[in-house]
Amino acid sequence: MTAKLIFKMELFKYMRDKKYLIATGILAIINICSTIYSVYLIDHAQMFNDSQTPFIGLFMLFVTFTIFANIAFMFLYPFHLMSMDYKNDVMAMLVASGVNRNRLFFSKIGATLLWSICVTFILVFIPGFIVLFKVSQTEGMFTFLGNILHTISLDQTSIFGLSLTFFNSYVNTLILISTATILMKGKNLTILIYFAINMGQSILLNVLSLIPISMNFSDLGVSIMHNLLMLLMSVAMTFLSLSIMKKQNL
Repeated sequence: MTAKLIFKMELFKYMRDKKYLIATGILAIINICSTIYSVYLIDHAQMFNDSQTPFIGLFMLFVTFTIFANIAFMFLYPFHLMSMDYKNDVMAMLVASGVNRNRLFFSKIGATLLWSICVTFILVFIPGFIVLFKVSQTEGMFTFLGNILHTISLDQTSIFGLSLTFFNSYVNTLILISTATILMKGKNLTILIYFAINMGQSILLNVLSLIPISMNFSDLGVSIMHNLLMLLMSVAMTFLSLSIMKKQNL
């Protein structure tokens, strides 16, 4: 079986996963309602009086819980996607049928990345962009973005650099999840193994990051070094995952 067919097979399974598709749909509806009312609040901010403050406070509490629900779902969903074949005993069948384990590993990573990006785009990016666009209309998009970056002390960092760092971190997270899933064969303790691996990687990256800092690298240089180190960690974990997967008795 070619990598392309395995990739399509993974996406087909995700589209047939009714329980999580329903959960995604419910979150999407909640996000839409929150977005619509947020836009309404922005448009009529000057018209609200003190009597409406408790209601707005409850809405903000609802929005806060909604944000946390989205974060939890987007974090846990890749664990489910990676472990589906193990929990359904499909992994053993695929390997027994002669599917190349290397192709299976990279196809699952690619399919999970694509599917997660699509779900994130629907749940987070579209509502977030609408709200940010509405807020930016009061003072201009570039001024608004500049204020955000300045607030989080990233005003000297380009949007491209931030996007690249985020993408690198996300791919690294998926690889760590995949490694933990392979080690535990999709069991419920996978998430604890992921946290342990992630903690070990964070400690190593922080120690290695002291090298460019001690050599007085610029902020850009430190950022590039950090991304390169994370990329190397992703490659190392990929080789480890493949090595374990090849020897794994399914």
